[in-house]
Amino acid sequence: MFEIGFATIIGAIVGVFLLLVVAYLLIGATLITAEVVMTAQRDMTEVQTDKTGTSIAIEDHQIVDNTTLYLLVKNDGTTVIKNPLQMDMFLATETGTQTREEWVKIEITPDFINPGFLDPGETLNMSMTIDELNPPIWVKVATPTGTAASAYL
Repeated sequence: MFEIGFATIIGAIVGVFLLLVVAYLLIGATLITAEVVMTAQRDMTEVQTDKTGTSIAIEDHQIVDNTTLYLLVKNDGTTVIKNPLQMDMFLATETGTQTREEWVKIEITPDFINPGFLDPGETLNMSMTIDELNPPIWVKVATPTGTAASAYL
């Protein structure tokens, strides 16, 4: 008889232990899920803040020898554009075609505070090769966050 009572106690201990392990796993999974959700919300808030504070303007343009287009794009917002090389440039011609074009960074002026970043108040000088037989009449520059500026040439 003594052996049956001892087996019941061991079974109860194992049952309680398994219950604690399952509770620990559920609580851990819940905490990890909550942390992932909070991180995602913080990241989205940061992206929205960057997007609302981003503003650019095309200040000037120049076409040299009917083959090279130079643009001056000013960051007139409140957010730093951390990688201006990820900006996109689109051109439209008289024939109605619109294309995304590759461009080259000439310089950022003045570029003293965060070298390589397009800080508020700084101007990016960019250039690209154009088709002299089908010159562009309109240009659009878009930042990585989706803010854009356009101008007729």
